Amino acid sequence: MTEPRKNTSAIVNCAVVDLGSNTIRMTLYDVQDHGGFLPLFSEKRMAGLVNYIRDGVLSREGIEVACGVLRGFQRMLRQFGDIPMNVFATASLRNIKNTDEVLAAIRERTGLVVEVLSGELEARYGCLGAMLTCPLEGGAVFDIGGGSTEIVLLDNGRITRAESLDIGSLNLYNRYVSELWPDRGEIEKIAAAARKKLRRAPAPAKPVPNVLAIGGTARAVLKIANQYLDKPEGNRILTMGELDRTTEMLLARKGTARRLILKSCPDRVHTILPGVILMNTTAHILCKKQLYISRYGVREGYLCQKLTSPMI
Repeated sequence: MTEPRKNTSAIVNCAVVDLGSNTIRMTLYDVQDHGGFLPLFSEKRMAGLVNYIRDGVLSREGIEVACGVLRGFQRMLRQFGDIPMNVFATASLRNIKNTDEVLAAIRERTGLVVEVLSGELEARYGCLGAMLTCPLEGGAVFDIGGGSTEIVLLDNGRITRAESLDIGSLNLYNRYVSELWPDRGEIEKIAAAARKKLRRAPAPAKPVPNVLAIGGTARAVLKIANQYLDKPEGNRILTMGELDRTTEMLLARKGTARRLILKSCPDRVHTILPGVILMNTTAHILCKKQLYISRYGVREGYLCQKLTSPMI
């Protein structure tokens, strides 16, 4: 399946906002009357909402951070006319005790109704978005987020299992890292926690040749790997060997790692090492040959499901 085709008879511009544990990202799309869409631009804010959670409750300060970002996005959209904003939340609001309070506060302060996705639905939307750019008949799709990791198994182009695990790059950082980067002992603890959690994850009977990866961690690791391995800027494929080499370089925490992280993903300087550990562990469980890192993910799957096509 190719990316949605452009059509001269666009019906509406539509914004989709992913209110995540680590980042809040808005993408504006040109939705076509034949059911396709084109992303026009994207904006991201590193809100780190998980840092405002105490005893399972998102604090008033955290609520205000979320509302402030959403109000900023609303002001931005007004420059383009009357554009609807569709907002969904993932682990950021799914895994807290005061979800209803937060949703009510956001609606009162911004006028926005936020849809909280279940873990399974988040996984399915991510898979649907990824398959717009790289259709996969069988195998797996995974998404490393700030507060959760989603894994989807496919057979004959259909989803057979879709699950969300409560482990992500940001909550691993908060749980195990005492300074900016983990030391050797902390790296071992992160790797052990990832292996333990992933023992209960859905996985094929044996690793499959090709796997799709989505999300900010995967895109950041790809960007770093492309520079480190002298691959073309537009490359979207990493072999397992290339992922291992990139992971080893990053976990060495030397000058090359610092330079590439600050150049490629400075906003993830604290979460990229926990993220690459989790990504590498997940990839080795699912994949034996190569990863395709998709430009599309949960937001595009959400838009596709809501506006254009049935769930796979």
